[in-house]
Amino acid sequence: MRRTTSRSLSRTVTLSALVISATLALLATSTTAATALTAQPLNGLFRVATGSYFRMIYPGGGKYFKNPYSADTNKTYTLIVAGTEGGLRTGVLQPAPTPAFGPHGNSLAGRIIRPTDFAGIDFGLATKGTAPAISVSGGRLSGQVKGFTAEWNNLVFSQGGPVTGSYNAQTHVYVLSWSSLISGGPFNGFTGSWHLTGSFVS
Repeated sequence: MRRTTSRSLSRTVTLSALVISATLALLATSTTAATALTAQPLNGLFRVATGSYFRMIYPGGGKYFKNPYSADTNKTYTLIVAGTEGGLRTGVLQPAPTPAFGPHGNSLAGRIIRPTDFAGIDFGLATKGTAPAISVSGGRLSGQVKGFTAEWNNLVFSQGGPVTGSYNAQTHVYVLSWSSLISGGPFNGFTGSWHLTGSFVS
């Protein structure tokens, strides 16, 4: 029969304590990681800053519409500037005013962006029906902007859809992108491609 000395018993206890300690540390790390990856809603203002733009893709893809009134040297990019509320808000609606259009079909919706010249007529952005909902998980953005509308030439186009992007929790800088098919009007069958960037303010 093998005798158990106090020294070997001490080693066994120490080894067991180390195993338990390592296991607890691993579980704590796993829990923290799981918590970090749980999607957290971002309710607040996605400020629109330099680098935000709209592009319109021809049916079939691969080719972009050139806006002769774009301020960018590459006329396929229509640069957008923050409106009176600074950008896109989540959790609340930013409806168009009444009336929604001025002379010649120019949009008066100026909360999200400043009405911007597109093919000689100003377009604006608004949200109605369903407020935008965006969440962050592990620095990645996801969500829906179902009620997002583009208003141009006395027409209202649904431009909502699922969004993707990135978010830096330290700097609050975000990038948000999505695409949506255009139905009706002279650009029926085209696709609107939206790219917003700036800082998020809760």
